[in-house]
Amino acid sequence: MTPHRQSLLAQCRQYLDNRMAEYARELSSLDQAAAAETKSSAGDKYETGREMIAQSRALIQRNHAATLVHLDVLDRMAAAPLRDKVGFGSLVGTASGWYWVGISLGELETAEGMVNTVSLASPLGSALQGKGVGDRIAWKGSELEILALPR
Repeated sequence: MTPHRQSLLAQCRQYLDNRMAEYARELSSLDQAAAAETKSSAGDKYETGREMIAQSRALIQRNHAATLVHLDVLDRMAAAPLRDKVGFGSLVGTASGWYWVGISLGELETAEGMVNTVSLASPLGSALQGKGVGDRIAWKGSELEILALPR
């Protein structure tokens, strides 16, 4: 059975929205920790605590920015035209499973089975790019044949 593109989009969006909410909670927690941090006679302890909070904040902000990029990629995948050749936004059926080309978020569990998400920049994504139904690629010591490119 062919996975439904709209349910894949919704599942990815939910995953990314959950990550954004978690980053907001983490930043709020850091704000509370920073407000509770008081200067004491042990100034080094105070400075170390402030620096750890600043480093954690920077990491969360980088992750937040990366998630915004993923959301943009997902929006572009939703609008990508479907073609007879593998490209950005293609859903690719093979004997070893389904691949969704465009965003790399790992495996998605759907009612129709597992779908692996891969970017075009990944080794598999670049090997699949431009291929059509019936084409084969060498992959992990064997051949991977494209069986379906649903529109």
